[in-house]
Amino acid sequence: MMDRTEELFNEMLDKYDPELILGALDEMSRMGKEQLIELRNVCEKMNIAEEAKNHQPD
Repeated sequence: MMDRTEELFNEMLDKYDPELILGALDEMSRMGKEQLIELRNVCEKMNIAEEAKNHQPD
């Protein structure tokens, strides 16, 4: 589990400003478990929609 977490974190650092990531982590540290689960669900739905958009024929 930790290897995947580290991999994702490093991937985010390559894509986004570190200050943005640190700010998001700070906000997430203040959220409750239920809010974090809902955030994960929203992000998963966004990723699915983005993948579907990227795989549509031209």
